[in-house]
Amino acid sequence: MMKIELTEDTQKLSREIQSLTGENVNLCYQCRKCSIGCPAVYEMTLKPHEMMRAIQLGLEEEVFQSGTVWICLSCETCNTRCPQDINIVRVIDGLRELVMSGHVDYFNPHPEIPSMHRLFLKLVERYGRIYEMGLALILNLKMVDPFKDIDMAWPMLSRGKLKLLPHKSGGVEELRRVMSKIREIEGES
Repeated sequence: MMKIELTEDTQKLSREIQSLTGENVNLCYQCRKCSIGCPAVYEMTLKPHEMMRAIQLGLEEEVFQSGTVWICLSCETCNTRCPQDINIVRVIDGLRELVMSGHVDYFNPHPEIPSMHRLFLKLVERYGRIYEMGLALILNLKMVDPFKDIDMAWPMLSRGKLKLLPHKSGGVEELRRVMSKIREIEGES
């Protein structure tokens, strides 16, 4: 069994997460409801309740080397199940922010995921909604596997579940202004 020595630095990560997200991870009492309902838990090294406990204990290395922050689907099942009303998705988003800001070393078992997040946002900004065919095609080209999942494309196209061409939704210009403002606030302009 691993021995953990608690120091004043133990709460550093949980304080940083609370400052970033407004969520108090110390309210988590390990009921495990978040992990039981999580559809991606089978892929995670640290389950959501374990991630919360690792943050409480200040185990930064375990948190950032687990890769769990990249596997979370942000489906919010954990949030709806949490009896303490902790927004676990917001906590994981806060961890992603720390990673993307370059403040921490991390391990990503799926290196394509951060670029997928960026590409997803670019497509949403361009069309006002996600263009799934474009997302899949561009990601597959980036991974030098252009025909990956091609066997799934035809059934989805024939049933109208996937569109060949993108469809722009209304309000695209307003969405672009909002995203531009976000980039300005974050200093990315």
